Amino acid sequence: MWFACGVSVAIAAMASFPTLAGRGVVVPGFEALLDAEDGRAASGRLAAGFVMDEVFAATDLFQLVLAPPTVLLAIWCWRRQRGGAAGGLALSVLLLVSAACGLTLAHSLSIAPSMNASLEEYRTLLGSGRLEEALAVHDAFDSRHALADRLYGIRLAAVAIALPLCLFLPGRGGPP
Repeated sequence: MWFACGVSVAIAAMASFPTLAGRGVVVPGFEALLDAEDGRAASGRLAAGFVMDEVFAATDLFQLVLAPPTVLLAIWCWRRQRGGAAGGLALSVLLLVSAACGLTLAHSLSIAPSMNASLEEYRTLLGSGRLEEALAVHDAFDSRHALADRLYGIRLAAVAIALPLCLFLPGRGGPP
């Protein structure tokens, strides 16, 4: 479920941002953005951001809820397998999902709140017609977003690698 959640939001973002940017959608009250370089595309990205806000928030929450039980399950599997032929495999799964859990916590507790604050400030400044200030704040958001995007890819990859490894763990009472 964690992997499916991560992939689905990535697909939604990859579809909505370029599509709405290409269409030059204008959000009422944010027409000041049209005066910026590449204003029509930026306005479309702003619209996509409004659309995706709730999707990103729901995905973050869902992954935050799934992370601890996933780690607990990986610990349980590792404890059952340690000392056996599949102990190293179970440990690999545990380390991968623990890393993904740690990155999820870091995102939820540190990265997302600062990104969301920058985004809200950007939208407030933009809505009040203060384009130059808004664009400066958006640059700060972009740098945080780039970090969040890289770390999101790493945690998604960790879960994506752990998932097929689980298929090779022996079942209860079965041979390794």
